[in-house]
Amino acid sequence: MSRAERPSALLGRLRRTSPLVQRALFAAVVLGLVSTIAIIGQAVALASLLGSLFHHPHAGIVRDATLFIGATALRMLAVGLAEPVTSRIASPIRRELRRRALRQVLADGPMSSVDATVQLCTRGVDAIENYIAKYVPSLVLAAMAPVLLLGWLALHDLWSASIVLVSVLLLPVFMVLLGLEAKEKMEQRWREQQELAGYFGDVVRGMTVLKSFNRSSDAVKNLDEVGEALQRTTMGTLRVAFLSSFALELLSSLATALVALVLGLRLLNGSLGLSTALAVLLLTPEVFLPLRRSAAQFHASADGIAAATDLLANLEKPHRGGTAPAPGRVPSLEIRDVRLTHASRHATQNAPINATIPSGSLVGVVGPSGSGKSTLLRVLCGLREPLSGAVLVDGVDLASIDLVSWQKRVAWLPQDPTLPGETVRAVVQMGDDSIDDQSIVRALHQVGLDLDLNRQLGEASAELSAGQRRRLALVRCIVRSPLVLVLDEPTAHLDTENAQLVVDAISRLPMTRIVATHRPFLVDQSISLAPSAVTNAN
Repeated sequence: MSRAERPSALLGRLRRTSPLVQRALFAAVVLGLVSTIAIIGQAVALASLLGSLFHHPHAGIVRDATLFIGATALRMLAVGLAEPVTSRIASPIRRELRRRALRQVLADGPMSSVDATVQLCTRGVDAIENYIAKYVPSLVLAAMAPVLLLGWLALHDLWSASIVLVSVLLLPVFMVLLGLEAKEKMEQRWREQQELAGYFGDVVRGMTVLKSFNRSSDAVKNLDEVGEALQRTTMGTLRVAFLSSFALELLSSLATALVALVLGLRLLNGSLGLSTALAVLLLTPEVFLPLRRSAAQFHASADGIAAATDLLANLEKPHRGGTAPAPGRVPSLEIRDVRLTHASRHATQNAPINATIPSGSLVGVVGPSGSGKSTLLRVLCGLREPLSGAVLVDGVDLASIDLVSWQKRVAWLPQDPTLPGETVRAVVQMGDDSIDDQSIVRALHQVGLDLDLNRQLGEASAELSAGQRRRLALVRCIVRSPLVLVLDEPTAHLDTENAQLVVDAISRLPMTRIVATHRPFLVDQSISLAPSAVTNAN
């Protein structure tokens, strides 16, 4: 895990990663400026009103009261809009970061372990949104408001401004000392969250094996220990946060009391007007208020800071570049001396795979379970690299082609497809609104599915049978009109009649199709993989 960095540096990296962060910063600056001006207006109007009443009980206060009410309304509006506006801007940032993270995972694999990557892309990205929506505005206000308020104090009462300035300058000492401790706790807490996510995933996946060897209780006990360690770290972080808040409150209270004492003495000797003294006394706590809120939000956004540091470290890694495939052209593929497994004592087991897949052809990949069919298909999709050899796309090495551009042209049906979405339409579209209902209905008819597009499917389409889920996943591939269709056991869980419908539908598609299957399939050619020998399929 990379170490968490200074919030200002992290914010700069986020700005470079997503232009939307710039909008959030601009909104925070404008609203913070308006809020600070409103605070000064409130203090001046209220001090002038009280001073006038003290000297002349029947003095007119309409102007000062109107100014105070207007400044109060303006401050309420600015404070009330700060979080909703930045939250509205931060929501697209969350989607953009997840989209970029998913693209990175598809291109380079998980950022660490699979479960830690899921934790980072779900709770971590949510924490980054919270960091931008809440901590960023408070950080901007903490930088702007004290400067503006100190400037006003210096113009009207240099003594009080000097006292407040010295107190503010003492803040970095406390904040650095406590911040270093908070940073260490924050890093440890996020690291333990990642470890807990990874360990929990391993335990769940291996629970069957653990129970068969009567070791499940040990795994659960270890999981409890990891959870308790995270709990202790969280409590330690909270203790630092409370100590930090106490230090800021104490310093703010002492500074305000000292300013009040000096103001009182100067009022007694007549060297200061009552209205000015009241305005200064009202504004002194406001100098420290943004700093206290920023410190509180810093601790509340600790996960976001740690998650952003980790996520940006991965997103900023150099990506594999390359040229884009020819647009609109159905490509031909050539598998040249590709090896999928490490060398062993049985030389024939690792014989290279050589095959030519003409443009628009239907090619079957056959062989018993464990022979490498799924692995070969993943290599063709660019989801993993072969141990040796190359895949050529229209004569160009796939390793030199831009991976994102290639994968936009490929539709991939794995053995265990996931079907997120509440309805048939949502499952097929997967957020792509350009896929219309007519094309979905046509594809459903091709594979023999008669489903209402608004039908509720339940979580992971559990309302459908295994065969229906399989065909619905195939429809999701077909409607995207890919140039290359890669299918892993498309007829699994289907009876003979429905399997034939799927075979006929695949046979009529106008694209390059590579199908791994155990069932008989009328293909143009076959790539045969066997555990003892890998044959040439040209």
